Amino acid sequence: MSNAKGGPIEGESIGRGCGKLYLTGEYAVMDVEGLAVIAGVDRYVTVRCRDAEPSQPVSRVYSSYYGPQGRVIDIDAPDDIATHTISLVYRIAAGELENTPERPINIVIESDLDDADSGAKYGLGSSGAVAVAVTRALGTHLGLELDSLDVYKIAMVATLLAGAAGSGGDIACSAHGGVVLYRRPNPTALAELVAADPVAAVAAPWPNLRIDARADLGGLQLLVGWTGSPVKTDSQLKKAGGADRDFVREVSSISEKLWQALADGDHTAAFACLRENRTLLQDYERERAVCIETEKLKALADIADGAGSAGKSSGSGGGDCGIALVGVSKDADAEETAADITARWQAAGIRPLPLKLVAQL
Repeated sequence: MSNAKGGPIEGESIGRGCGKLYLTGEYAVMDVEGLAVIAGVDRYVTVRCRDAEPSQPVSRVYSSYYGPQGRVIDIDAPDDIATHTISLVYRIAAGELENTPERPINIVIESDLDDADSGAKYGLGSSGAVAVAVTRALGTHLGLELDSLDVYKIAMVATLLAGAAGSGGDIACSAHGGVVLYRRPNPTALAELVAADPVAAVAAPWPNLRIDARADLGGLQLLVGWTGSPVKTDSQLKKAGGADRDFVREVSSISEKLWQALADGDHTAAFACLRENRTLLQDYERERAVCIETEKLKALADIADGAGSAGKSSGSGGGDCGIALVGVSKDADAEETAADITARWQAAGIRPLPLKLVAQL
């Protein structure tokens, strides 16, 4: 972890955590050998942290979840991801800074990850982005210097303390932005570190963790289509059960190949990776009797493939979003191909989302 700056800053501190979309590696990423490629998109959880007025005796956190009055922050009794993150950042600051401020603060959490009109979830993530944004804003306000890996590890530990059990791929992507190649830390080893001392766990090496990051998609354009049907990832994972070893290895190989294709700017190879991963997911859902590729997600991918690009479901499937990668072809440039795909998506009842790859954070 970077050295502390020596004290809190005045005024407002702002932190953000971006939304995410899986390009490859869904389900396999839950395994310790699983690799996934995940893209950060320009929808965010934004957290603002500032000192409270002198007349306010206690710290409070505000969000749509907590209601208009917010809730009092008790760092000794956290009970959800946001408050566990707040508590952990305070504990880290207390260990690194000589004079951690005890004056009351206000933390405001806002999100544009979901549909603005209906509030329906797109499947871009939420809790992980909250933990990342809180870590960034509060860490800055208390005088900590945190790089992207620090932010990931704090947010991951806080999420585990709150009882969540995901792979952490969403947190890695939200903390780094751009595109990441991710393999989760060994969950047993990490759980032991956190149980022994959460603060020390943040600073310790994490066995098996791999996060590689890049700023772009190697000249490819990301298209995102929303089916209009929100899905709970935990429910999908529970229905599917654990992935078998062959599936994990094949999907991880595809993720490695996609990562190399992005580095090389090899669009043909990148398209092949998405198609191969789609085929494996189709086999997986038949074997596990879980719905991953719905009719709309099938149409989304088929339309992209028919235009000479490649598409697939993103995340746990069953609804939410699908993605397509578009590159320059012999017959049309990327802009024309993208326009054709999105027009066909709309005709099929799929809503194109105006999302772009976010810069590295």
